[in-house]
Formats: sequence, C-alpha cells, structure tokens
Amino acid sequence: MAWSWSHTNEAYENAFKNLTEKPKEWLVEVYAEWLVDFESEDWEVQHIRHTCHGNALSWDVLVDFIWEKAEEKATCDNGGHNAWMCPEGCHTVPFSRG
Repeated sequence: MAWSWSHTNEAYENAFKNLTEKPKEWLVEVYAEWLVDFESEDWEVQHIRHTCHGNALSWDVLVDFIWEKAEEKATCDNGGHNAWMCPEGCHTVPFSRG
C-alpha cells in the first residue's frame, strides 16, 4: 500500500538531498524506469535504450528529472518514511537525514 506525500518542507528538502547523494548508476536505472512502458512487448529493449541514454546525461539532469517525476506522483511507503523515486516504489529515499 502506498501513501501520498503530505510532509513538511524540511522533509522534502531532506528527500531531495538524499536523492542527490545516490550514485549515477542508481539514477540511470530510475530514469529508465520512468520512461519504459513495462506493458509493452519490447519493454526490455526500451529499458536498454533508456539506460544508454541516461548514461549520457549529466548527474544533475538525472536528479532534476527524477525529482520532477517523483513530485508529480507524490507517493511514499506505508508510514510515510520513504519517498518513491520510481513509478513502482522499488527505489526510494528517506524523508529524514542521517
């Protein structure tokens, strides 16, 4: 079960900071997950294509893209501790620091 974001501004700032600390490989994977149509027969080909494209992007472009998508969806885990950074919630960052 997922919840919608309803946190303080500090919590959103923390989540963003936590996102910025993720390695580029993690960011590229999440980038690809936002773009792939997993219901398509060629989703694996799409994933490879988007991963290759993501590798060519700069770190800050990936962070901004992921944050924008995550904000649009505004989903977190049950309990509200971790913000979903991908469409399905398998990649998350905490709303807290430390």
